[in-house]
Amino acid sequence: MTKKSLGAVLAGVASVALLLGGEAGAQPVGRASAVTAAHLSQINTLFRTNGILSGHAVLDRQGRVELQGQFENEREVDRAFSLSQTVVGVRWVSPVTPANIKVKAWEECLARLLGGEQCGPAAGTLPPVGPGDETPPGPVANKYALVVGVGRFQARIQTLQYANKDAYDIYSYLVDPGGGNFKRENVILLRDEYATRDAIVRALDAIQRRAQADDLVLLYFSSHGTPPDKYGGVHVVTYDSAVIPRERIWQTSLTEGILRDFIVKVQARRLIVILDACYSNGAYNQVAGFLPQGGKSLEAGWDEGYGRSPRDMTDRLLGAKDLALEPAAPVPGSPMSEAGPRGWGKVLISASNAGERSWESDRLRNSIFTRYLIEGFRGYQGAVKEAFDYATPLVRQQVKREKGPDIDQNPQIAANRPDWNMSVSVSGQ
Repeated sequence: MTKKSLGAVLAGVASVALLLGGEAGAQPVGRASAVTAAHLSQINTLFRTNGILSGHAVLDRQGRVELQGQFENEREVDRAFSLSQTVVGVRWVSPVTPANIKVKAWEECLARLLGGEQCGPAAGTLPPVGPGDETPPGPVANKYALVVGVGRFQARIQTLQYANKDAYDIYSYLVDPGGGNFKRENVILLRDEYATRDAIVRALDAIQRRAQADDLVLLYFSSHGTPPDKYGGVHVVTYDSAVIPRERIWQTSLTEGILRDFIVKVQARRLIVILDACYSNGAYNQVAGFLPQGGKSLEAGWDEGYGRSPRDMTDRLLGAKDLALEPAAPVPGSPMSEAGPRGWGKVLISASNAGERSWESDRLRNSIFTRYLIEGFRGYQGAVKEAFDYATPLVRQQVKREKGPDIDQNPQIAANRPDWNMSVSVSGQ
């Protein structure tokens, strides 16, 4: 079985187009478009029958569907974008939001705030992440974690066999005195029906309120990902994510806007975010109308997947455009000092690269990546870099062994500063 990917908060539309130009959402330069005039006609007819009266679909310079014209608000853009995907698939719809939106998300949010309502950050409206204080934090005081695993869903989304167990295995490692050595009361575990969007947001808020500058925070997510949204973002599907109408999947999942808001605001100077999630067509094949007619994207089958590149992660979630770390070579098995690595910063780990899926294993009874990452943590006293470097080649080998020699899965890591390596097992008070 397969899994999941995480998606996008924009610094700007132009940057997204550039990011996706060489990654999962783009068609190769010079490749003939699979989109025909009949497809465009079908999309524009769907627009009219769904109340989109002033917007229309055309081909962009890469042969993908592009939205043009005027749209009433962001929700209407989501509807148009989603309808386009149901005709030609996610790969053939350009992730560029139209310029001519009458009422943009930030304007709607401002109006709601002035009216006394709550309004969270919208995609593209979050403040940039500045360089921050480069004064190193003191010794780790406390450690907090949120661990989420969603294998069953309210909607007709394909079940993940081991996401629940992945989360429990991570939790067990973290609270083990011989493992992560987290206090049990400082680790929030949410699985299946308990992993609703609101429950996850409340857990993030609770950690944000408690964590101080000298603390360490770890977030772990194992689930499916949504299809790429109009910004190119793929978000984490929660237990109660809705799929009808189709664009609701973006509005009811855990967005990168929520994650980035947490990353910006949390005071802890040590933050590790682990995303064992990617988008794949097969996750939604039981949802009527979710995929293009004929059951697959144009020139793409059920194995189509979208993962995360390091540059994508740093740009979208950390706002750090100068540092993206490619997977390193395996680390020799030399013992580490009792203190472990003393780095700090914000680190993002993804189970797969752009254009890839994250695989589960019946042999290992886990996500392949999560299984080997835990082994790495145990073998290297919780050191993040060493655990990642241990897991990466084993994931590549196991995927090819189980799924086929032409199948790739390459875990990715990114950080906001060069001296980022830290240990999750270092003692906290």
